[in-house]
Amino acid sequence: MTGQGAMGDAQRVLVVGGGVAGLATARALTRRGVEVDVVERSASRTHPGAGVYLPANAVRALGALGLGAEVLDRACRITRQLFLDQHGRRLLDVDLQEVWGATAPCVAVSHRDLHEVLGDGIPVRAGTTVTALDEQGPRVHAVLDDGSTGDYDVVVGADGIRSWVRTTAFGAGAPRFLGQASWRFLVDGVDEVTAWTVLLGRGAAFLVIPLGRGRAYCYADVDAPTVSEPAAGDPATVAGTYDGFAEPVPTILHGLLAGGHQPYFSPIQEVVQEPWVTGRVVLVGDAAHAMSPNMAEGVGMAVEDALVLAETVAGDRPLHEYEARRRPRVRFVQAQTHRRDRTRGRPRVVREAALRVAGRRIFRSNYGALLAQP
Repeated sequence: MTGQGAMGDAQRVLVVGGGVAGLATARALTRRGVEVDVVERSASRTHPGAGVYLPANAVRALGALGLGAEVLDRACRITRQLFLDQHGRRLLDVDLQEVWGATAPCVAVSHRDLHEVLGDGIPVRAGTTVTALDEQGPRVHAVLDDGSTGDYDVVVGADGIRSWVRTTAFGAGAPRFLGQASWRFLVDGVDEVTAWTVLLGRGAAFLVIPLGRGRAYCYADVDAPTVSEPAAGDPATVAGTYDGFAEPVPTILHGLLAGGHQPYFSPIQEVVQEPWVTGRVVLVGDAAHAMSPNMAEGVGMAVEDALVLAETVAGDRPLHEYEARRRPRVRFVQAQTHRRDRTRGRPRVVREAALRVAGRRIFRSNYGALLAQP
């Protein structure tokens, strides 16, 4: 699959993957009159991680999909980001309105609600995936594991960080481990947390994001030498990792353990893939550019991908124009995640001084380029 000509009245697209990137791509294409088939390997939808924080550029992109009101109706508006040391002492307090201006509000929402909003009215063939792709002239012949086949003008790999499409069509390798591990979960009864709040310790961080009505999304991470779970699946070991952290961390973790809840574990990995286009096959979202969650831009970059790709396909333009337009912005975000990780790795005294003295300037520089439309 090496040709990259104009699409020539592209009208039928196969989207591989029914997560955020796949549903956003299907919706963006459908809104432009393109026929879309979506296949998803999983037979039933799960919601690992349980929640998500959406910076203003992500909310703006969802609005461009016609979903702004629906997202805001289900979400909790976040007006401040509060950075504390592990003892609860304030390092930095960011007013998000000052950072983002009129771009859009920042919000937090459960992963289930976001998925339901994106998937409303989008048919998905669950429990089905692609086993072979063969570019035949102006179309790609796809073979599915249920025995069916189809011919498509474009095939979109939206199948996540361990993308089959990326591996098969691009010959790409595995994601790169970034030396961190994370646990994610929801917890109730956290009414006192009203801002995005992170407590920073030595080689560990604990983030609490309100979702409204006393429910919060929690994200905890630690430095780790391998992709294996440091806690070996034991919630008590997860809790022990954060001994010495200030409230609300102890209460949250004890409540989690009392409820017998198993946090969702994932190693932190990234994908740096070149190219994103080969022939009539194209990658979006984590399949193209998974990154550390420390910028909370996974959803934003995926939905922006969807909007730009749909514009490219519906406009009968070469697919490489999509990549040329998106890559600088994604490269910028990945570079910011690397800078944040380097800051994280500095000695505690140096890191905390940087946040106190220059935190607002650093924060603005992290997100400044995203104020513009994708």
